[in-house]
Amino acid sequence: MNPNTALTLAKTLPLGWIGRHIRGTAHRGWSTVRWPFRHLILTLTIVTVAVLVTVADGPLLLAAAVAPVALGVVWHRLHPRSFAPIRSRLLGSIRGPLLYRWRWRRLCQACGLTKKPNPKGDEEAPILVRVRAVPAGDQLHVRLRAGQIPDDFTRRAEDLAHALSAREVRVTSPKPGWVRLLVSRRDVLADGLTLTTVAPSLDLTRVPFAVGEDGMWRHRSYANVSGEVGGGLPGSGKTAGETSLVAGLMQNPAVQFVVIDGKGGQDWAWIAPRASIYIADDEDFTVVRDALATVVRVAQHRVRTQRERRGNSNYWNLPIVPEHPWLVVIVDEVQTWTEARAITDKAQRELANEITALMGRLVKKYRSAGVVTRLLTQKPTGDTLPTHIRDNTSIRTAWRVKSRAAAVSILGDDALDGTTITPTGISELTPGVAVVADDKGNLERVRFPYVPEDLAERIATDTAHHRRDLRTLLPLVTPSLTPADSDDQDDDSDVAA
Repeated sequence: MNPNTALTLAKTLPLGWIGRHIRGTAHRGWSTVRWPFRHLILTLTIVTVAVLVTVADGPLLLAAAVAPVALGVVWHRLHPRSFAPIRSRLLGSIRGPLLYRWRWRRLCQACGLTKKPNPKGDEEAPILVRVRAVPAGDQLHVRLRAGQIPDDFTRRAEDLAHALSAREVRVTSPKPGWVRLLVSRRDVLADGLTLTTVAPSLDLTRVPFAVGEDGMWRHRSYANVSGEVGGGLPGSGKTAGETSLVAGLMQNPAVQFVVIDGKGGQDWAWIAPRASIYIADDEDFTVVRDALATVVRVAQHRVRTQRERRGNSNYWNLPIVPEHPWLVVIVDEVQTWTEARAITDKAQRELANEITALMGRLVKKYRSAGVVTRLLTQKPTGDTLPTHIRDNTSIRTAWRVKSRAAAVSILGDDALDGTTITPTGISELTPGVAVVADDKGNLERVRFPYVPEDLAERIATDTAHHRRDLRTLLPLVTPSLTPADSDDQDDDSDVAA
């Protein structure tokens, strides 16, 4: 029967199952017949390969079939992280047709996610462009139809999860007109992640720091970042998460560290061989004040001389080399100094105010000087993380906290509006899980890996030769630390593209 005749006959039948079935069968059959002629080059390629396979010798054919598989297995074993994107595409190309494409239109209709281009037209589903396999399940990249918005999918996420027999479906919008659906079939964040080796973080614009809910590594850029705040209850994995991040950065010779531990314990003792300055004394406020003042002098010297000496006023527009290292200042348990009202001694309180002012100055003024100040606390409040400092930080991480107020003090006043993702919902059984903002400003849950202290200490010892005394970054005659902000160059110039 001619396909057109079948289509005509089907249209005359009652609009029931039989009519739709005949119409669909006729359409698919005719599309199958036309496919080789519409894809002539691909058809000829397939025919050529088939002929070669037919006449090829048996061992040669076996080697050609086995070699790609063997290469993939070896690559995956030796370097799974670099093989992951290829694995994602290969499995996605298989799982896409098998699990999603054949029922995509019907699925969207059932969940109310179709649109009519015109009143007389048929309902059209958003376009499923590609499928990628990820450790947590599958990632669907969907182009929206006119009149659709990402919130349409967010409202139907639970319906989609039930229809796809998934644990949950998470919706994000990577760019206007698109949504990305994470069809999660297992909670990868529930599993602990312990690293036995740590790769060097040599590219400061792409530093791996945690694993996302899809099971893929998250990266962040530290270019033009002057401040970071983080907080979480004791045992939430805060210090362990920082350890994994620093372990990679220690292997970069163009990075120097100033570590101040306000707990007065040994949590950071492993970094002592590598740190330019390491302070674990929570009672000697003068030493802390002097250390931060040294960092401010280095930053002040850079913003005054970079253009003349190196050709640009912004550190991030220049080569990042050991001679001009990136400075990472880590202040753990920052409430030791910022919560001044808890300090009874007058002299200590004055020093605490100086320390807080120096930290605020580093965060607010020295983005273009190649200095990042990271403030961490187990007691996040508006006092321990002053809002005038927090609001000038571009990276914020909230580990497990008990109250919304604590979460807001870390993430910002409006960060939790319109989202169900919150650090108050993190289980105490999952240390290392935290809430961070992605590069689009959306909150997401991640899990920081655990690096054993003996491994971190071994890395610090092996890279101790990269350590530099910060005083060598200053001229022989160091100008006094001026309190006036007007003395420093405006920090909003020459932002790296």
